[in-house]
Amino acid sequence: MIEIKNEFKTIQFALFFTNVDKKDERVYRFLLPKLLISSTNILSTKALMNRHLENLYGAQLYTKTEKHANLNVMSFMLTIVDPKIVLDQELARKAVQLLNDIFLNRTMFNEQIFEEEKRLLIEQWEALKDHKRAYANIEFAKSFYDTDLAAYPLSGTLEDIKKITLEDMISYYQSSFFDQDIKIVVNGNIDLLKEDISKHLLIKANDLNITPEFNFRKPHPLVKKQEKTQMNQAILKLGYVIPVYRFDPLYEAVLCLDTIIGGYPESRLFTEIRENQGLCYDISSNYDYYKGTIIVSSGVAKHQKDYALKEIIKVNQSFIDKPVTEEELEHAKAYLSHQIKSSLDHQSYMTKRSFFRSIFSDTTTTEQRLKNISKVSLEDIQKVSSMMVLDTTYVLYGGES
Repeated sequence: MIEIKNEFKTIQFALFFTNVDKKDERVYRFLLPKLLISSTNILSTKALMNRHLENLYGAQLYTKTEKHANLNVMSFMLTIVDPKIVLDQELARKAVQLLNDIFLNRTMFNEQIFEEEKRLLIEQWEALKDHKRAYANIEFAKSFYDTDLAAYPLSGTLEDIKKITLEDMISYYQSSFFDQDIKIVVNGNIDLLKEDISKHLLIKANDLNITPEFNFRKPHPLVKKQEKTQMNQAILKLGYVIPVYRFDPLYEAVLCLDTIIGGYPESRLFTEIRENQGLCYDISSNYDYYKGTIIVSSGVAKHQKDYALKEIIKVNQSFIDKPVTEEELEHAKAYLSHQIKSSLDHQSYMTKRSFFRSIFSDTTTTEQRLKNISKVSLEDIQKVSSMMVLDTTYVLYGGES
């Protein structure tokens, strides 16, 4: 168990179930957590579960399924008020018992809840074309990630979802759920509760020493895709390959470069494309340090889609003719440093950070991260910007469907 001692007014219990990501398991790992937190043997309906959480002084319980590198992570987080505040010495024990009931003391799953969650997910997929951003993200991923598993939906496909049965889900839970890496994090003012938690929490950590992989294919000749639909604007997606990963010596340089490209309101794309030329409603870039990619996203007026695309590409090519200035770099460093420092005020961030540090064997301290950012030079920026290759463009725009 990973313990984080601090003076937050709440205590978080977080459990992370991690395994190597597999296409045929995605639908299970997306739906199963929703079933687990919706009911237990005793709390057999969502209404009973919600009432029980209210009785625990408004405890918060949520789950999320995510992909990190080549790993699929199901996370569960239960947050309770510090028992000292409400003068209830039994609160921590009750919270731990709820976790035991969710994961261990289970002989049934509520079929009605399963069918409801399945139906909602099917409806989301069937209405996907009405949600233009989500649709554009999925279609872009198919072109950009190609045969990589990152192109496959985290929830599984509509076909996967329609085929799955409750019996399939129960079989996966019974055969595979505890046969994976399990990390447990307890975060809060826990000095007086440690013995109680250790005594009553029956779920045990399971360290499988899973090895994360940071890789992606080499850039291929530029792929251009445009698609019409019924909408009043256009959505642009540009995929760049930049082969620098999380623990590369140039990692912080790419963080700075991404910030300068489109990571904050003073970025080049925001300043030039949105403020100076008024070509877009929004624009941003995002660096994926697992894959070594930078993805630029923008929403523009449909009649300006082609011109806006050219201008975005031009801005991202401008680092050769118009190198990053000292002022741009210092502003980016200040922004990143502020983001890191302010994140330390958020309990959930600290909880997740401790998990990632463990799963990735990352011993980098906050102070070292800040120092690494401060050491990024203009030469580093020039080097990584020259490594950035435009690989895929995707445009979804208004027109006849």
